[in-house]
Amino acid sequence: MTKAEPATTAGRPYGGVAHADRAAERRAALIEAATEVFGTVGFRKATVRAVCKQARLNDRYFYAAFDSADHLLRATYEHHAHRLHASLENAIARHGNSLEARVDAGLRAFFSFLRDPCAARVLMLEVMGVNAETDATYQRNLAEFARQMISSADRTTQDALGDHADQRIVATALVGAMTMAGTAWLLSGYRESEEKMVHNCSQVLLGTYAHASKRKPAPGAVPAAQKRR
Repeated sequence: MTKAEPATTAGRPYGGVAHADRAAERRAALIEAATEVFGTVGFRKATVRAVCKQARLNDRYFYAAFDSADHLLRATYEHHAHRLHASLENAIARHGNSLEARVDAGLRAFFSFLRDPCAARVLMLEVMGVNAETDATYQRNLAEFARQMISSADRTTQDALGDHADQRIVATALVGAMTMAGTAWLLSGYRESEEKMVHNCSQVLLGTYAHASKRKPAPGAVPAAQKRR
């Protein structure tokens, strides 16, 4: 474990680096270390000391950045959730010519992300059932992924799914299906190829969209396009 830095006046640069920048660097190092520790031994077996040792930081820096191990778990989870959001957004934007291309690009980005087993375990497994605040963080990000999924579909497909509540329910179900498929793939040690995972999961997504496009609207349903007028 490295020695603590000499005490300095808050906000004053030390070694040419501003106080806020040093604090941000230490916070990032703790999240990186937490990813490794939580992703190997698991959150429930992890200790603050183990994370600090992995980060090569004195324990006092941990408590300067986080209130508790739970707080660190939420921060680590959100860090990887934001990374995945950005990866999906970039992949979908680069392949925007058709719904099939966007679905394929999004799934490839998703399964490529899961190839990092520690980050994947934090995102898919370790965050579940810790406490109410952590569960709320998970649910909030689940809703964000659902909104991202709907926004990647074309307007015709969105309207075929129904009103905004219908879209939210379908998207949440589809995100849940992709999450379960990804979790099973992770726990199997990546038994199947990424190509097979993408191919089969795309059938679930595109099949749902195709079915919605063929069915009659539910009685009394108002297309989302009309609501936007």
